[in-house]
Amino acid sequence: MEELAKLEAERGTEGYAPNGIVMSGSAEMAGRKKGKRERVASNEMCTFLILNISSLQLISVNMIAYRSQYGSVNPAGIIAPAIVATFVSTAVAVA
Repeated sequence: MEELAKLEAERGTEGYAPNGIVMSGSAEMAGRKKGKRERVASNEMCTFLILNISSLQLISVNMIAYRSQYGSVNPAGIIAPAIVATFVSTAVAVA
């Protein structure tokens, strides 16, 4: 995220500009308060965040141990549904 913020500063995005300097001269940006620096996530930041949130989660050995302890016939049966759910959520995030 820090590298993406640096990229936004290089692009001249208002919220990431050094010292609050507005690179664009639009009237909308000029009307804002001078001391307020508002940061808005870029499309790249949102994509990075969504892919990280929907990524494959490590299946806890503890969960399999708990299922075994409580008499589950197939304690490792949670692995396949977890991988399918991860695939679906990542595909939706990319789309």
